Formats: sequence, structure tokens, C-alpha cells
Amino acid sequence: MNFIFGIIILAMFILALRVIWATAWQQLNALKHAAQTFHRYRAQRLARNRLPVIMPRSREDMDWLAISDSVRQEIQTRNHGVNREAVRLEAQLQAKLKTIEIYEADIQIAKLERELLKIKPVIDSPEPEVKKTRRSKKQSVAVADVAVQKVPHQVSQLRAALKGNGLSVPVSESVRH
Repeated sequence: MNFIFGIIILAMFILALRVIWATAWQQLNALKHAAQTFHRYRAQRLARNRLPVIMPRSREDMDWLAISDSVRQEIQTRNHGVNREAVRLEAQLQAKLKTIEIYEADIQIAKLERELLKIKPVIDSPEPEVKKTRRSKKQSVAVADVAVQKVPHQVSQLRAALKGNGLSVPVSESVRH
């Protein structure tokens, strides 16, 4: 039993040493990296203080007007990208307004058609046109017989009765519903 506890304690001791060694190694590497960064920064600072500032120059003289034009054009393209959304929304608004106008026109057309349907029975009821017939004795007799035997249409009879024109309709020819 003591032997088992001894092995467990030895294994825990070995694990503790490995953890301590790994942690110490990481700390050492972090310190080395920090020291290198510090030395690099210090060397750059000293080199900057020693050397005079030299502006980079191109081999050719610069065309400042061309540069300003290109910068202005770049600014306008960027602004156009921002304004593109506003232009798109404005176009959508115009399309919706036109659609509303079309709907209003359709409503007006429907109202006018309804009024036309109210007026249309009055327009459709004029007297039927009489066809010109040839003058022959046989046809004139036949036309006269048809005119005598022709009975007004039932709807016309009903309208006349409602208006009270005094026309009496025979019982056999009354309007059926």
C-alpha cells in the first residue's frame, strides 16, 4: 500500500516538475522576445534621430494638376457610391407614384364605364333602321303584312306600361317573368 502511494506521489512530483519547467521556458521565451522588440525599437529611434529627413522625390517633376484631378475624381466616385442609394430610392418613389397615378386612372375609367352603362340602354333603344326594299307589288304586300303583324318587344311593352303611355297590352301577350 505504501508502495502504491509512493508511486502516485512520485508521478505527481514528476508532473509538477514538467509543468514548472514548461512555464519557466515560456516565460524565458517571452522575455527574450520583449528584449528583442525593445532593442529594435531603440535602434530605429536612434537611427531616425541621426539621419536627416529626406523627402522621397520622383525622377520626373510631379504634375500637381493631374494629381489633384485624380484625387477629385476619386472623391466624386466615393460620394457617388453614397448617393447611389438615394438615387435608387428616388427612382423607386417615382415608380410607385406613377403606379398610383395608373391606379387612379383605372378607377376613373371604371367610373366612366359605369356611367356609360347607365346611359347605354337609352342610346341602344332608338328606332330600328328600316331597310330599303325594292318596289315590287309582291314585296310591298308582304312588307305591309309583316308591319301589321309585328308586335313590339316585351321589354318595350314593359317600359311603355311603366311610363303610363296608355297602351293596353292584350292578356295573351303580357310580359312573363
